[in-house]
Amino acid sequence: MSKLLRFLVDHKLREDGKPLTAYAVAVDALGRDDSFDTQIDSYPRVQIGRLRRMLDHFYLRENCANRLYIPYHNYEIILGANEASGSESEGAEPEGQPAKKPVPKSRRTQDMFGRRVERHAFVPESPAERQGPVSRRYIWTIFAVFLLLATAGIFYFQKSDSKAGVAIGYPAIIVKATDGPTNPASRARLEAIHSHLVGALGKFDQIRVFNETAEPSVGSRYLLESSNLNDSARPVQLRLVDSVTREVIWSSRIGNSSDQERAAELNQAVIAMAGPYGKIAQHERSKYRVDFTPGYPCLLQFHQYMRYRDEAVLPRVLQCMNESAKQFPNDSYLMSVLASAKNIAEKQGLADTIEGRRDEFAAKAAKIDSNSASATFAVAQSAFYKGDCRRGVLWGERAVGLNPLNSRIMGYLGMYMLACDMPEGEAYADQALRMDPNAELAIAATVAMRQLRRGDAQAAQKLSLKYLDSMPGAAVGLEISFILSSAMLGEKDEARRVWRQLAERSGYPATAAPADVLQKLISDPDILRKLVADFEAAALY
Repeated sequence: MSKLLRFLVDHKLREDGKPLTAYAVAVDALGRDDSFDTQIDSYPRVQIGRLRRMLDHFYLRENCANRLYIPYHNYEIILGANEASGSESEGAEPEGQPAKKPVPKSRRTQDMFGRRVERHAFVPESPAERQGPVSRRYIWTIFAVFLLLATAGIFYFQKSDSKAGVAIGYPAIIVKATDGPTNPASRARLEAIHSHLVGALGKFDQIRVFNETAEPSVGSRYLLESSNLNDSARPVQLRLVDSVTREVIWSSRIGNSSDQERAAELNQAVIAMAGPYGKIAQHERSKYRVDFTPGYPCLLQFHQYMRYRDEAVLPRVLQCMNESAKQFPNDSYLMSVLASAKNIAEKQGLADTIEGRRDEFAAKAAKIDSNSASATFAVAQSAFYKGDCRRGVLWGERAVGLNPLNSRIMGYLGMYMLACDMPEGEAYADQALRMDPNAELAIAATVAMRQLRRGDAQAAQKLSLKYLDSMPGAAVGLEISFILSSAMLGEKDEARRVWRQLAERSGYPATAAPADVLQKLISDPDILRKLVADFEAAALY
């Protein structure tokens, strides 16, 4: 990234009037060979986009008057005013922005929260203004470049740090390039695969992605290796390897398919590796089974709770989350998770366990990293919790756009929309289950209950049974949907058997009235009333 930034600034300072092309960036700045084909490989656009985000992130945290921009759909770097300087207050909900006075020769663009704002365009000085030994433009450019280069390495290796400069030890994944064949078309295909993997993995906030020459300083380290199985670069074998033990954690074969099919296969591979409950997370949890240390181990424990809802561990999880907030106050992903943790703490009567407000955590997460899907969705959740469904959907859909491969974001957006009586939310929940077999059980339970409400008891029973067989007792919602769908299908003995298990696990006798058991399990009064009516209609007793 530092090399690319220097190249763009050097080109701007030469003032030769020639616009930069993707080919020039790829070959002259990024080291690709002369046969590079910009029509089939988006590598330079991906890297320019990455540098643009790093610049936005850097200047968001540096209170300086001017800054460097890379306009969208452009490879030019320009100098202009830094509107983010002093414009947002700490912990404030990002609602709107005061109107700015018209600025001559400005361009319309978006700020960190997606709002339309005016930004200064770079306007060359007149010849008379260039007579001094060093122009103001050169001073600002040199100042901005040196300031950015001093920290570019940090932003390349980690997305956030704490006040003490110690980052959370997120696992690092080093994507190694494939040694491709000499055929230019095949080599370009392999480079496109590499670029796709880097871009897709980089959308996940709970891992850090590096190139193969990097040396991550914290966290576990994984290698994503690929090898082509013949000279045509079709198919390709992917392997996820623990870089210390050389253990192969996961492998997959990307088959001989069209570009569109190959992209879908690569996305599925990325979800399998980097998803909230993917192979990396599973492997890391095996190292931190009962570790509640603040930071990454605590985040793993929180996600484990979210999946299985084991109330016995919740107090320890919330305590370590509160300690994590103190030790790593500038970590965007942690702040986004804290917003969810605070909501759970409030619902369980443990609100004092976590210091701070959930909307403050969400706003801070988005302020630290406006391009984080998790941070953006935390703002959406905050809106949904307040009953502002319209705003929740706007932010939720933006989060899905930032990372369309995160099943948790996708599924929970669907759940919240359904709770707002927006039936189109079911499509999001369905998509989450289709793309990720490890999607959270609450999402599966929501879809099963929707199927039951439509009268499709067979589909509801099948979906519930699929998850209950693999994780028995892990999701009350799935057990309830299985009981009701089985009763609707006339399988009342099976429905009564599962109901007895649920009642006894909740501390009630098998003959307890459904209302008594359900009120202990369901906190939402509207949902509770509907379920009690469903159980009465099922006539299990």
